[in-house]
Amino acid sequence: MLESMMLEDTAKRKLILFGLLSSFSNELHSVNFFEKRLDYSYSRVVYLLELIQQDITELAGEKTEIIHANGIHYKQTVSYDTYYQYLITQSIPYQLLISILFYPKDNLDAFCKKNYQSRTTVVRKSKLLIRYLKQFNIKINTSQLTLYGDERVIRIALYALIWMSSQGTNLPKTKERPINYEGIIETISPYFPDSHSYSAQKQITLMLDIIYLRIQSGNGLIDKVTINSYIPLNKTRGEYCFKDWIKDTTMLEAEIQFAGYLLIATPNFFRANDDRLTSLNRYLKNQKNNATKLLEEFTNFFSEKFLVECFSWEDEPILFGNVVNILFSTAIIEKPFPTLFHMINHSSYSKNEHYYLLFTNFKIFFQKIAKRKNFSWLKNSIDQLSDSLAALLVPLYETFQTDNIVRIALIAESNYLLVQPLSQFIEELHFVKLVAYEYSDFSNFDFIVATSSSLIPSECNLPSFVFRFSADNDAQYIRLYQAIRAVHNKK
Repeated sequence: MLESMMLEDTAKRKLILFGLLSSFSNELHSVNFFEKRLDYSYSRVVYLLELIQQDITELAGEKTEIIHANGIHYKQTVSYDTYYQYLITQSIPYQLLISILFYPKDNLDAFCKKNYQSRTTVVRKSKLLIRYLKQFNIKINTSQLTLYGDERVIRIALYALIWMSSQGTNLPKTKERPINYEGIIETISPYFPDSHSYSAQKQITLMLDIIYLRIQSGNGLIDKVTINSYIPLNKTRGEYCFKDWIKDTTMLEAEIQFAGYLLIATPNFFRANDDRLTSLNRYLKNQKNNATKLLEEFTNFFSEKFLVECFSWEDEPILFGNVVNILFSTAIIEKPFPTLFHMINHSSYSKNEHYYLLFTNFKIFFQKIAKRKNFSWLKNSIDQLSDSLAALLVPLYETFQTDNIVRIALIAESNYLLVQPLSQFIEELHFVKLVAYEYSDFSNFDFIVATSSSLIPSECNLPSFVFRFSADNDAQYIRLYQAIRAVHNKK
């Protein structure tokens, strides 16, 4: 999604060609070699190679030559991921977001002048970004480059888009900000997983910068929401974090509340002994509001309809904490908002029939709730909530299913050295079971793996995969996994 939103067609083609160049780095090939593999014209391949050459020269800080007199040769100095991030962060939509956040006084004319683009071109290239933000009721005044909508959702959108694009690196260096990053990280460390880790510090720093810059541009929060987070970010802690740059008392209270919300805005439970569970259980015991009602009804619905009688959420504290965060984050602000999870491309293997079963039932559940008084806000978040919760809970659901194991018969040579790596690969897949094959009896397995097509009984109509020891094993293991997953997804 991010790639399609940020990159225009030429940049996408450059990325595809660069991926191929990286695969054949340190090898010499003709332009025709790439032309045939990409179905691009000869002249287009040459044009794209020239553009890539310029980009890599800028990235590497030294002249890089890919096009040589005797052919195309790229000695890899830049990784695919680095080039991917470079193209994303150089794009007009990304630069537009950076301008809105870091240079709020710039209008469209100033932006066009800085980026050597016409007004028409900027609007055209940003069309998908504008459409994406509109899903969350965020509108862009393109002439003034200002955002309109719920300020909480705007900040979450800026964070999600910038983080996914750049992980907060190479952002503009503006004047020094009065933010005590280390002190704030220390203050919230009990409530943010691994807050002192490199990644967490970058995430917290980016969000603090967004909050500060939005307040400085006149977009501070004034109104509080009805429901508080279960994270006890009290006034004393809040004042320590924000007192140097928020002087208005009303704004300070609203910003402290929002900071507490951000600590639960993602499903970030990873450990069963997480101290936040104590705060959460205390909150659930003492508070009754729309968030707790929705949580109670959903957890009861899921466990009663899809799990066994002996199931207890106390035995699944990580999943329970993440269910809470997914539901509470929506129930507190009563609006849909961008999430990192919904900005990535999901593997087709992560969404099997069990996922769709849960997704469909969750949608029906939330549709019924949304018809009630005080829950009409839910109707705009049904798909996103159902998707997140189905993806989260499908592994738990599958552990209680007895009929979703793929039974595999392995038909191969009687040679331990040959067969052992293959059988070990199959047995390490948690959703499969190797079973013995008895001649002409096909009732006790679902799938055949054979080392030759001639070893597969002609009268057997079950799906099968031929793994030839003499072929490229790495590629075969990938295809074998895909074939087994396809069978599993249909069970």
